[in-house]
Amino acid sequence: AGPGMPTPTRVMTLLALTAVHDIMKVQTLLPTVQPEHAPYHDYAAGDMIGDHDEALSYVMDYYPELLPSFNGLSDEEKKSVQFTQCEICFNQGWLVQAEAPPGTILTRFRETLKRTDMQVRKRDVALYFVHWVTDLAGAEPTPLGGCEKFVIKFPLQVLNSFLRSFKVVTLIATQTETQVMEDYLTMRWREHMPSLGPVPKGDDALVKLRLLCMAQTNSEPLLKALALLSKEDLEVLCAELSRTGCLGQSFSAPLVPKSVRATPQGPAFLVYYGPAYLQSLGSDDPVFRLGVLAEVFRLARSMWPASAEEAGKSVTVRIDAIKACSDNEMQQAERNLRVWAMVKKNNSEAMVEGIALKELEGLKDSNIDFRVLALKAPRRASKVVRA
Repeated sequence: AGPGMPTPTRVMTLLALTAVHDIMKVQTLLPTVQPEHAPYHDYAAGDMIGDHDEALSYVMDYYPELLPSFNGLSDEEKKSVQFTQCEICFNQGWLVQAEAPPGTILTRFRETLKRTDMQVRKRDVALYFVHWVTDLAGAEPTPLGGCEKFVIKFPLQVLNSFLRSFKVVTLIATQTETQVMEDYLTMRWREHMPSLGPVPKGDDALVKLRLLCMAQTNSEPLLKALALLSKEDLEVLCAELSRTGCLGQSFSAPLVPKSVRATPQGPAFLVYYGPAYLQSLGSDDPVFRLGVLAEVFRLARSMWPASAEEAGKSVTVRIDAIKACSDNEMQQAERNLRVWAMVKKNNSEAMVEGIALKELEGLKDSNIDFRVLALKAPRRASKVVRA
Protein backbone atom coordinates (compact mmCIF):
# COMPACT_ATOMS: atom_id res chain seq x y z
CA ALA A 1 0.00 0.00 0.00
CA GLY A 2 1.24 3.48 -0.84
CA PRO A 3 1.35 6.52 1.45
CA GLY A 4 -2.08 7.28 2.88
CA MET A 5 -3.51 3.98 1.61
CA PRO A 6 -5.01 1.46 4.03
CA THR A 7 -3.04 -1.71 4.66
CA PRO A 8 -4.63 -5.17 4.35
CA THR A 9 -4.44 -5.40 8.15
CA ARG A 10 -6.40 -2.18 8.54
CA VAL A 11 -9.01 -3.31 6.03
CA MET A 12 -9.41 -6.53 8.01
CA THR A 13 -9.90 -4.46 11.16
CA LEU A 14 -12.60 -2.40 9.46
CA LEU A 15 -14.39 -5.54 8.27
CA ALA A 16 -14.26 -7.07 11.74
CA LEU A 17 -15.64 -3.87 13.28
CA THR A 18 -18.40 -3.67 10.67
CA ALA A 19 -19.33 -7.30 11.35
CA VAL A 20 -19.73 -7.02 15.13
CA HIS A 21 -20.59 -3.44 16.02
CA ASP A 22 -24.40 -3.77 15.82
CA ILE A 23 -24.92 -7.35 17.01
CA MET A 24 -26.14 -6.19 20.41
CA LYS A 25 -29.23 -4.77 18.77
CA VAL A 26 -30.41 -8.39 19.10
CA GLN A 27 -31.82 -8.02 22.59
CA THR A 28 -31.39 -11.68 23.54
CA LEU A 29 -27.62 -11.10 23.35
CA LEU A 30 -27.56 -8.17 25.79
CA PRO A 31 -25.23 -8.93 28.72
CA THR A 32 -25.84 -8.44 32.42
CA VAL A 33 -23.15 -6.73 34.49
CA GLN A 34 -21.44 -9.27 36.73
CA PRO A 35 -20.64 -8.32 40.35
CA GLU A 36 -16.88 -8.44 39.76
CA HIS A 37 -17.20 -5.88 36.92
CA ALA A 38 -19.54 -3.43 38.67
CA PRO A 39 -20.02 -0.62 38.32
CA TYR A 40 -19.61 -0.65 34.54
CA HIS A 41 -20.04 2.89 33.21
CA ASP A 42 -23.49 3.80 34.62
CA TYR A 43 -24.64 0.19 35.13
CA ALA A 44 -24.74 -1.57 38.49
CA ALA A 45 -24.25 -5.26 39.20
CA GLY A 46 -27.23 -7.21 37.90
CA ASP A 47 -28.26 -4.53 35.38
CA MET A 48 -28.84 -5.67 31.83
CA ILE A 49 -26.96 -3.27 29.54
CA GLY A 50 -29.67 -1.92 27.25
CA ASP A 51 -27.52 0.35 25.08
CA HIS A 52 -26.15 -1.79 22.26
CA ASP A 53 -22.87 0.13 22.05
CA GLU A 54 -22.26 -0.12 25.79
CA ALA A 55 -23.19 -3.82 25.65
CA LEU A 56 -20.64 -4.48 22.91
CA SER A 57 -18.04 -2.54 24.86
CA TYR A 58 -18.67 -4.73 27.91
CA VAL A 59 -18.25 -7.95 25.93
CA MET A 60 -15.07 -6.65 24.29
CA ASP A 61 -13.66 -5.69 27.67
CA TYR A 62 -14.45 -8.89 29.55
CA TYR A 63 -15.49 -11.65 27.12
CA PRO A 64 -13.65 -11.00 23.82
CA GLU A 65 -13.58 -14.71 23.00
CA LEU A 66 -17.32 -14.46 22.26
CA LEU A 67 -16.47 -12.25 19.26
CA PRO A 68 -14.14 -14.41 17.10
CA SER A 69 -13.67 -11.85 14.30
CA PHE A 70 -12.61 -9.25 16.88
CA ASN A 71 -10.62 -11.65 19.03
CA GLY A 72 -8.61 -12.82 16.03
CA LEU A 73 -7.14 -9.36 15.42
CA SER A 74 -3.68 -8.41 16.61
CA ASP A 75 -3.43 -6.69 19.99
CA GLU A 76 -2.72 -3.36 18.27
CA GLU A 77 -5.78 -3.63 16.04
CA LYS A 78 -7.93 -4.72 18.99
CA LYS A 79 -6.93 -1.52 20.74
CA SER A 80 -8.04 0.48 17.69
CA VAL A 81 -11.45 -1.20 17.68
CA GLN A 82 -11.83 -0.77 21.43
CA PHE A 83 -10.96 2.90 21.06
CA THR A 84 -13.88 3.36 18.65
CA GLN A 85 -16.36 1.20 20.58
CA CYS A 86 -15.31 1.26 24.24
CA GLU A 87 -13.36 4.42 24.96
CA ILE A 88 -14.87 7.32 23.03
CA CYS A 89 -18.50 6.08 23.36
CA PHE A 90 -19.35 8.35 20.45
CA ASN A 91 -22.40 7.76 18.27
CA GLN A 92 -22.23 9.91 15.15
CA GLY A 93 -25.89 9.28 14.39
CA TRP A 94 -26.92 10.96 17.64
CA LEU A 95 -25.20 14.17 16.55
CA VAL A 96 -26.31 14.06 12.92
CA GLN A 97 -29.94 13.50 13.93
CA ALA A 98 -29.78 15.69 17.07
CA GLU A 99 -31.09 12.63 18.88
CA ALA A 100 -29.32 13.21 22.18
CA PRO A 101 -28.15 16.10 24.39
CA PRO A 102 -24.55 17.24 23.87
CA GLY A 103 -23.30 15.66 27.09
CA THR A 104 -24.49 12.21 26.01
CA ILE A 105 -22.94 12.59 22.57
CA LEU A 106 -19.63 14.25 23.22
CA THR A 107 -18.47 14.23 26.86
CA ARG A 108 -16.81 10.80 26.82
CA PHE A 109 -15.29 11.59 23.40
CA ARG A 110 -13.86 14.87 24.66
CA GLU A 111 -12.46 13.32 27.84
CA THR A 112 -10.84 10.50 25.87
CA LEU A 113 -9.18 12.84 23.39
CA LYS A 114 -7.70 14.83 26.27
CA ARG A 115 -5.92 11.81 27.70
CA THR A 116 -5.04 9.89 24.52
CA ASP A 117 -1.78 10.13 22.57
CA MET A 118 -2.25 12.38 19.50
CA GLN A 119 -0.79 9.89 17.02
CA VAL A 120 -3.13 7.13 18.17
CA ARG A 121 -6.01 9.55 18.24
CA LYS A 122 -5.73 10.57 14.59
CA ARG A 123 -5.43 7.00 13.35
CA ASP A 124 -8.25 5.59 15.41
CA VAL A 125 -10.65 8.51 15.12
CA ALA A 126 -10.22 8.13 11.35
CA LEU A 127 -11.15 4.45 11.69
CA TYR A 128 -14.32 5.42 13.53
CA PHE A 129 -15.51 7.78 10.80
CA VAL A 130 -14.72 5.37 7.96
CA HIS A 131 -16.61 2.67 9.85
CA TRP A 132 -19.58 5.02 10.24
CA VAL A 133 -19.89 5.37 6.45
CA THR A 134 -19.80 1.59 5.99
CA ASP A 135 -22.31 1.29 8.83
CA LEU A 136 -24.87 3.34 6.90
CA ALA A 137 -24.51 1.17 3.82
CA GLY A 138 -24.56 -1.98 5.91
CA ALA A 139 -27.89 -1.06 7.45
CA GLU A 140 -29.48 -2.67 4.39
CA PRO A 141 -29.29 -6.47 4.17
CA THR A 142 -27.73 -6.86 0.71
CA PRO A 143 -24.86 -5.18 -1.15
CA LEU A 144 -27.35 -3.74 -3.63
CA GLY A 145 -29.46 -2.47 -0.74
CA GLY A 146 -26.38 -0.85 0.75
CA CYS A 147 -25.75 1.03 -2.47
CA GLU A 148 -29.39 2.11 -2.62
CA LYS A 149 -29.09 3.51 0.91
CA PHE A 150 -26.78 6.25 -0.35
CA VAL A 151 -28.04 6.66 -3.93
CA ILE A 152 -31.80 6.56 -3.40
CA LYS A 153 -32.67 6.88 0.29
CA PHE A 154 -30.30 9.71 1.20
CA PRO A 155 -31.10 13.04 -0.46
CA LEU A 156 -27.80 14.64 -1.47
CA GLN A 157 -28.41 17.56 0.88
CA VAL A 158 -28.84 15.23 3.87
CA LEU A 159 -25.83 13.10 2.95
CA ASN A 160 -23.65 16.21 2.57
CA SER A 161 -24.76 17.41 6.00
CA PHE A 162 -23.84 14.02 7.45
CA LEU A 163 -20.39 14.11 5.91
CA ARG A 164 -19.81 17.71 6.99
CA SER A 165 -20.54 16.73 10.57
CA PHE A 166 -17.17 14.92 10.62
CA LYS A 167 -15.37 18.26 10.49
CA VAL A 168 -17.61 19.80 13.13
CA VAL A 169 -16.70 17.04 15.58
CA THR A 170 -13.01 18.00 15.40
CA LEU A 171 -13.93 21.27 17.16
CA ILE A 172 -14.37 19.29 20.39
CA ALA A 173 -10.63 19.73 20.99
CA THR A 174 -11.11 23.49 21.57
CA GLN A 175 -14.83 23.98 22.32
CA THR A 176 -17.31 22.64 24.85
CA GLU A 177 -19.73 19.87 23.97
CA THR A 178 -22.64 22.31 23.88
CA GLN A 179 -20.81 24.79 21.65
CA VAL A 180 -19.98 22.04 19.16
CA MET A 181 -23.58 20.84 19.01
CA GLU A 182 -24.93 24.39 18.71
CA ASP A 183 -22.52 25.09 15.83
CA TYR A 184 -23.72 21.95 14.07
CA LEU A 185 -27.43 22.68 14.58
CA THR A 186 -27.17 26.27 13.36
CA MET A 187 -25.06 25.15 10.36
CA ARG A 188 -27.77 22.70 9.35
CA TRP A 189 -30.42 25.42 9.60
CA ARG A 190 -28.45 27.97 7.58
CA GLU A 191 -27.56 25.48 4.85
CA HIS A 192 -31.02 23.98 4.44
CA MET A 193 -32.47 24.20 0.95
CA PRO A 194 -34.89 25.78 0.38
CA SER A 195 -33.90 28.48 2.84
CA LEU A 196 -35.67 28.49 6.21
CA GLY A 197 -34.71 32.10 6.94
CA PRO A 198 -32.62 33.31 9.88
CA VAL A 199 -31.69 30.97 12.70
CA PRO A 200 -34.71 30.93 15.04
CA LYS A 201 -34.72 32.66 18.40
CA GLY A 202 -36.95 32.26 21.43
CA ASP A 203 -38.02 29.54 23.83
CA ASP A 204 -38.73 27.08 21.01
CA ALA A 205 -35.56 27.77 18.99
CA LEU A 206 -33.72 24.62 20.13
CA VAL A 207 -36.85 22.58 19.44
CA LYS A 208 -36.90 23.83 15.84
CA LEU A 209 -33.16 23.32 15.34
CA ARG A 210 -33.29 19.76 16.65
CA LEU A 211 -36.51 18.87 14.83
CA LEU A 212 -34.92 19.89 11.53
CA CYS A 213 -32.21 17.26 12.07
CA MET A 214 -34.39 14.65 13.76
CA ALA A 215 -37.14 14.60 11.15
CA GLN A 216 -34.93 15.01 8.06
CA THR A 217 -37.25 15.02 5.01
CA ASN A 218 -40.31 15.30 7.29
CA SER A 219 -39.04 18.44 8.99
CA GLU A 220 -41.32 20.90 7.17
CA PRO A 221 -44.71 19.51 8.34
CA LEU A 222 -43.36 18.92 11.85
CA LEU A 223 -41.96 22.45 12.15
CA LYS A 224 -45.31 23.85 11.04
CA ALA A 225 -47.11 21.59 13.52
CA LEU A 226 -45.34 23.28 16.44
CA ALA A 227 -47.74 26.21 16.09
CA LEU A 228 -50.69 23.84 16.61
CA LEU A 229 -49.26 22.00 19.60
CA SER A 230 -50.87 22.50 23.00
CA LYS A 231 -49.16 24.97 25.31
CA GLU A 232 -48.37 22.21 27.79
CA ASP A 233 -46.75 19.95 25.19
CA LEU A 234 -44.76 22.78 23.67
CA GLU A 235 -43.42 23.84 27.07
CA VAL A 236 -42.29 20.27 27.76
CA LEU A 237 -40.44 20.06 24.43
CA CYS A 238 -38.88 23.51 24.90
CA ALA A 239 -37.50 22.61 28.31
CA GLU A 240 -36.38 19.03 27.70
CA LEU A 241 -34.83 19.52 24.25
CA SER A 242 -32.84 22.50 25.61
CA ARG A 243 -31.07 20.62 28.41
CA THR A 244 -27.41 19.82 27.79
CA GLY A 245 -26.49 17.05 30.20
CA CYS A 246 -23.25 18.99 30.81
CA LEU A 247 -22.48 20.58 34.15
CA GLY A 248 -22.07 24.35 33.83
CA GLN A 249 -23.03 24.47 30.15
CA SER A 250 -26.01 25.95 28.34
CA PHE A 251 -26.99 26.75 24.79
CA SER A 252 -26.88 30.44 23.85
CA ALA A 253 -29.43 32.67 25.58
CA PRO A 254 -31.51 33.48 22.46
CA LEU A 255 -32.13 29.77 21.79
CA VAL A 256 -33.55 28.41 25.05
CA PRO A 257 -36.12 29.26 27.75
CA LYS A 258 -34.71 31.62 30.39
CA SER A 259 -35.62 29.19 33.16
CA VAL A 260 -33.55 26.39 31.61
CA ARG A 261 -30.51 28.64 31.24
CA ALA A 262 -30.86 30.39 34.62
CA THR A 263 -31.34 27.15 36.60
CA PRO A 264 -29.60 24.25 34.83
CA GLN A 265 -31.09 20.94 35.89
CA GLY A 266 -30.98 17.33 34.88
CA PRO A 267 -30.82 14.62 34.01
CA ALA A 268 -31.18 15.36 30.31
CA PHE A 269 -32.92 12.73 28.18
CA LEU A 270 -31.89 10.78 25.11
CA VAL A 271 -35.07 9.49 23.48
CA TYR A 272 -33.54 6.62 21.55
CA TYR A 273 -35.22 6.21 18.13
CA GLY A 274 -37.03 9.54 18.52
CA PRO A 275 -35.77 10.56 15.04
CA ALA A 276 -36.92 7.23 13.54
CA TYR A 277 -40.42 7.83 14.96
CA LEU A 278 -40.60 11.29 13.37
CA GLN A 279 -39.10 10.07 10.10
CA SER A 280 -41.85 7.45 9.74
CA LEU A 281 -44.53 10.18 9.69
CA GLY A 282 -45.86 9.36 6.22
CA SER A 283 -49.35 10.83 5.86
CA ASP A 284 -50.05 10.79 9.60
CA ASP A 285 -50.71 13.79 11.84
CA PRO A 286 -47.50 15.65 12.78
CA VAL A 287 -49.18 17.24 15.81
CA PHE A 288 -49.97 13.78 17.18
CA ARG A 289 -46.33 12.70 16.68
CA LEU A 290 -45.01 15.73 18.55
CA GLY A 291 -47.58 15.12 21.28
CA VAL A 292 -46.35 11.55 21.74
CA LEU A 293 -42.77 12.82 21.94
CA ALA A 294 -43.81 15.39 24.56
CA GLU A 295 -45.59 12.67 26.55
CA VAL A 296 -42.46 10.52 26.52
CA PHE A 297 -40.44 13.43 27.91
CA ARG A 298 -43.16 14.21 30.45
CA LEU A 299 -43.27 10.68 31.84
CA ALA A 300 -39.48 10.42 31.87
CA ARG A 301 -39.31 13.60 33.93
CA SER A 302 -41.82 12.16 36.40
CA MET A 303 -39.50 9.14 36.82
CA TRP A 304 -36.37 11.27 37.09
CA PRO A 305 -37.34 14.60 38.74
CA ALA A 306 -35.23 17.57 37.68
CA SER A 307 -32.53 18.73 40.08
CA ALA A 308 -29.41 20.87 39.94
CA GLU A 309 -27.34 17.94 41.25
CA GLU A 310 -28.22 15.92 38.14
CA ALA A 311 -27.48 18.68 35.60
CA GLY A 312 -24.39 16.89 34.30
CA LYS A 313 -26.11 13.54 33.78
CA SER A 314 -28.37 11.97 31.18
CA VAL A 315 -30.85 9.10 30.97
CA THR A 316 -31.82 6.96 27.96
CA VAL A 317 -35.47 6.32 27.12
CA ARG A 318 -35.88 3.74 24.37
CA ILE A 319 -38.93 3.87 22.11
CA ASP A 320 -38.01 0.99 19.78
CA ALA A 321 -41.50 -0.47 20.16
CA ILE A 322 -43.24 2.53 18.57
CA LYS A 323 -40.61 3.85 16.16
CA ALA A 324 -42.39 2.44 13.09
CA CYS A 325 -45.98 2.66 14.41
CA SER A 326 -48.58 4.65 12.53
CA ASP A 327 -50.99 6.86 14.45
CA ASN A 328 -53.67 4.22 13.98
CA GLU A 329 -51.43 1.48 15.35
CA MET A 330 -50.68 3.61 18.40
CA GLN A 331 -54.40 4.05 19.03
CA GLN A 332 -55.19 0.41 18.22
CA ALA A 333 -53.42 -0.76 21.37
CA GLU A 334 -56.22 0.53 23.58
CA ARG A 335 -58.85 -1.21 21.46
CA ASN A 336 -56.88 -4.45 21.92
CA LEU A 337 -56.87 -4.04 25.71
CA ARG A 338 -53.24 -2.97 25.74
CA VAL A 339 -51.48 0.22 26.76
CA TRP A 340 -48.21 1.87 25.90
CA ALA A 341 -46.21 2.22 29.09
CA MET A 342 -42.78 3.53 30.03
CA VAL A 343 -41.04 0.98 32.22
CA LYS A 344 -37.96 1.86 34.28
CA LYS A 345 -35.19 -0.69 33.69
CA ASN A 346 -32.48 0.72 35.94
CA ASN A 347 -31.18 4.05 37.22
CA SER A 348 -30.20 5.25 33.74
CA GLU A 349 -32.66 3.59 31.34
CA ALA A 350 -36.36 3.23 30.64
CA MET A 351 -38.25 1.68 27.75
CA VAL A 352 -41.66 2.23 26.15
CA GLU A 353 -43.44 -1.12 25.79
CA GLY A 354 -46.84 -2.43 24.75
CA ILE A 355 -48.36 -4.08 27.82
CA ALA A 356 -51.65 -5.96 28.27
CA LEU A 357 -54.00 -4.30 30.74
CA LYS A 358 -54.18 -7.51 32.78
CA GLU A 359 -50.39 -7.41 33.28
CA LEU A 360 -50.34 -3.97 34.93
CA GLU A 361 -51.25 -5.32 38.36
CA GLY A 362 -48.33 -7.73 38.14
CA LEU A 363 -45.96 -4.83 37.51
CA LYS A 364 -47.35 -3.04 40.55
CA ASP A 365 -47.03 -6.14 42.72
CA SER A 366 -43.40 -6.49 41.61
CA ASN A 367 -42.70 -2.86 42.53
CA ILE A 368 -41.66 -2.11 38.94
CA ASP A 369 -41.76 1.61 38.23
CA PHE A 370 -43.89 2.35 35.16
CA ARG A 371 -46.06 5.09 33.67
CA VAL A 372 -48.88 4.71 31.09
CA LEU A 373 -48.73 7.04 28.10
CA ALA A 374 -51.82 9.26 27.76
CA LEU A 375 -52.41 9.58 24.00
CA LYS A 376 -54.57 12.24 22.41
CA ALA A 377 -56.59 11.43 19.31
CA PRO A 378 -54.88 12.32 16.01
CA ARG A 379 -56.52 14.97 13.86
CA ARG A 380 -58.15 14.03 10.57
CA ALA A 381 -55.61 13.47 7.82
CA SER A 382 -57.23 16.21 5.71
CA LYS A 383 -56.28 18.76 8.37
CA VAL A 384 -52.62 17.86 8.54
CA VAL A 385 -50.49 20.92 7.86
CA ARG A 386 -48.19 20.35 4.91
CA ALA A 387 -46.39 22.49 2.41
